[in-house]
Amino acid sequence: MDTYSDTLQKIYSLRGGMIDLRLDRMHHALALFNNPQNTLPAIHIAGTNGKGSTAAMLHCVLERAGYSPALYTSPHLVSFTERIRIGGDQITEKDVVAIAQEIWQETTAADLSLTFFEFITVMAFIYFARQHSEVAVIEVGLGGRLDATNVITPLVSAITTIAKDHEAYLGPDELSIAGEKAGIIKPQVPVVIGKVSEEVAGLLKKIAQERQAPGYSLGLDFSFSLKDDRLFDYRGIKRNYFDLELGLLGRHQRSNAAIALAVLELIGDRFPVSEGAVREGLRRVRWPGRFEVLFEHPTVILDGAHNPEGVKALVDELNVFRQCRRLKLLFATMADKEWELMLRPLAKSVDEIVFTRVGMERSADPRNLEGKLSEPIPHRVITDSQQALRALIDDAEDDDVIIVAGSLYLLGEVRPMLEQIAKAKAARNGSANAPC
Repeated sequence: MDTYSDTLQKIYSLRGGMIDLRLDRMHHALALFNNPQNTLPAIHIAGTNGKGSTAAMLHCVLERAGYSPALYTSPHLVSFTERIRIGGDQITEKDVVAIAQEIWQETTAADLSLTFFEFITVMAFIYFARQHSEVAVIEVGLGGRLDATNVITPLVSAITTIAKDHEAYLGPDELSIAGEKAGIIKPQVPVVIGKVSEEVAGLLKKIAQERQAPGYSLGLDFSFSLKDDRLFDYRGIKRNYFDLELGLLGRHQRSNAAIALAVLELIGDRFPVSEGAVREGLRRVRWPGRFEVLFEHPTVILDGAHNPEGVKALVDELNVFRQCRRLKLLFATMADKEWELMLRPLAKSVDEIVFTRVGMERSADPRNLEGKLSEPIPHRVITDSQQALRALIDDAEDDDVIIVAGSLYLLGEVRPMLEQIAKAKAARNGSANAPC
């Protein structure tokens, strides 16, 4: 049998080339394993931004309520096993190897070739079914209609936000993208809709009505209000919560939390959760790389903003968070992203930029990024991402804020180094409550 390293190398070799969005291969592959996805009560979450955070909140609350919830998300930051979890445990390396071997054997015999994302989605469904997970929280990979996860009939679907991203695959404008993401809306299955434009909301509601799917919209059927920097109130479909505390920083995360709470209301007959589980789950939830403060003095923040809408939310939060402190940015992105639209607002909000790159062919050349910088602020290029971050930390004053953004892959490259520093600081200062 292959080692874990050999197995990952073979799985990663499936990446590359154009993304081929189809569902026939998924249906064929899952049928080889008696359709494990059909045994899973599931929550299906799509959206341009916020779907991972919303999934993490649902997972954490359900776990605090005493269930054994599965969680499937992408991409991972550091370890492949982050993608597939049950409760607080990631899939083991041994299970990755064993299930991968089974998939290769069955698909080879059937003369069936899967893409990278299809392969690991099949792996997740097999693992969750064999572990008898009580409920699965499934994050869409790309789009919705033809995404590999769209082979389930969930208890509830949710669409968090709609904005321009992946236009080559999803369409050139928000309405086209919304139409693709609406592909997860199933007949007679409730759908929760987050913060979207009026035009997009109209389209999503029309599609839901055509499929006789009850629709619940943020701001209309449920809402939230900020109390202060930490607390917010939720006024829901049937339930209200006051003075909720959220473990994720950022005002936009309250919107994601409201979506999660609406979903929990809709599955409450089958999976009831107590108010205590809601409060504890939201307070303890962690989702790496989403305005995540790794440590202070200097303050280092990881944020996975990688499209214009995500950057806007990040800039809004930085303007509140900085409190007259200097902001220094480590930035890398993919060449196929709308990085000029991302860089422009970031450059207006920070005091210094270090451009770098990630170890992928898709990575934008940092010299090209530097050449498009229109703001007259200090900047430099350091092509090795860890060396670039080390230089920023070494040069920083205690009250400076260093933000790492532009690509989740960048966060994955620098996170191990930051975790070592954070652990050393935590050991000196004492540990906090264990997160989800």
